[in-house]
This record gives sequence, C-alpha cells and structure tokens, in this order.
Amino acid sequence: MRIAIHSYNGQYRLQFEVDQYAQSFKFSESDHRLDEIQTWGQAMAEEVLMRFVDMRTQHHNILSSKSR
Repeated sequence: MRIAIHSYNGQYRLQFEVDQYAQSFKFSESDHRLDEIQTWGQAMAEEVLMRFVDMRTQHHNILSSKSR
C-alpha cells in the first residue's frame, strides 16, 4: 500500500492507494501539522488496508455475478 501526503489549497490530503483503489482524508493546514498527519497515517494504515480488502472482495463479487 502506498501512503502519500499532499499539500494544496490549504489542506493536507492523506492518501492511501492499493492497485485501483484509493482513499483520502483531508485536514486543514491551519489546524494540523505535517508530523500529526504522518503519525495518523501510520496509525490508520492497517484499518484502511482491511477496507481495501473488503472493497476488492465486493468488486470481485460484482464482476463475478455479471459474468454469470
């Protein structure tokens, strides 16, 4: 899983990506520091990865049911 933090328009965007799946969280730069966002990203990584597993399963099930 790739974890990236982008900064633009006065916001930090904490983004998680696996294959074709992505999830991002927005935080105001005026309310939060970059090191906070980095710490939160590490703390959230395992749960986000589990959501990606669920998303992949759901996606696979939908595609499998269409091909029947």
